[in-house]
Amino acid sequence: MTLLVYKHWHSALDADACISVDGTAPGRLNLSHWPGNRTPERFRHDLSTGMCLRLAGAPDRDELLRGISVVTNNHYDTDGVCSAFACIEPALANVHAHTLVAAAAAGDFSLFTTPDGVKLDLTLTALTKADNSPVKTSLFTSDQEARQAQYEFALQHLPQWLANPDTHADWFAREFWTIQQHLRLLREEEAEAEIFHALDLAVVTTAEPLHETAINTATACDRILTVLVGDNATAKYELRLTTLSWFELQSRPFKPRLDWSELASRLNKEAPGDGLWQAEDTSDPTPKLAFVDKEGVAAPNRTQPALVRRVIADFFTKSPHLPAGI
Repeated sequence: MTLLVYKHWHSALDADACISVDGTAPGRLNLSHWPGNRTPERFRHDLSTGMCLRLAGAPDRDELLRGISVVTNNHYDTDGVCSAFACIEPALANVHAHTLVAAAAAGDFSLFTTPDGVKLDLTLTALTKADNSPVKTSLFTSDQEARQAQYEFALQHLPQWLANPDTHADWFAREFWTIQQHLRLLREEEAEAEIFHALDLAVVTTAEPLHETAINTATACDRILTVLVGDNATAKYELRLTTLSWFELQSRPFKPRLDWSELASRLNKEAPGDGLWQAEDTSDPTPKLAFVDKEGVAAPNRTQPALVRRVIADFFTKSPHLPAGI
């Protein structure tokens, strides 16, 4: 069996000796769902982890990896770690395939998949920032050094965390509980979620900020307008796109993102206030269009939610999708 080691991408690496996972780093073989990936058709999957698991189970794995000794990536995240693990420990990864894919989906799509998958994602995320993490990013002088150490630590401890996802419950217990409580609010309609499937749009109205994972899980939409109701008939508005329209997915038809600068202009005319509707670049994985103050912080707006919703729905209705009937 071909043995591989992890080395975080840097320009001195020999790309021809690398399998590049999750991102778009150079490599003889690339298994990734990122835009611009070079993944062979036979391995395509919604998640890079799924692709690497397909390689792990491929009868010609050794032949495909002949001359390759390094697994590399150009960033650190849960899907990246699980992808690297599937390449380095294929037999063990296949045993835990369900949890690895669930963790990768929790990380890349901000979804509550399975309890063990979410716990693993939260553990791998907290690894970079928890106060008592031996490899938190602030301990290192360079990103390269930090990412190499974090991958090595994560890959070494993944077998233990897969066997017991609560190993580092002190790192994630509060956030895990928060996600579950916010899912309950949405399920029991203490927070309202209207879903307009034809527009891939959800409108979430809530009196308190909700965890993104809870909202994404409850709505399953790519376009999400959050209306945070405040005092004195005001609300804070944020429209965001999820990674569902950024990654190259097999399970959803590709929908190009629209240039929403026109929408921001219209909102500034029809829903003005003591602030500005500001749109982020849609080439970012999770861009936002929100009403903000001069510091760029979400600000209250007196415009009625029905008007804001109508303007946004009208914009997307005129795109190449069916109308939502709002």
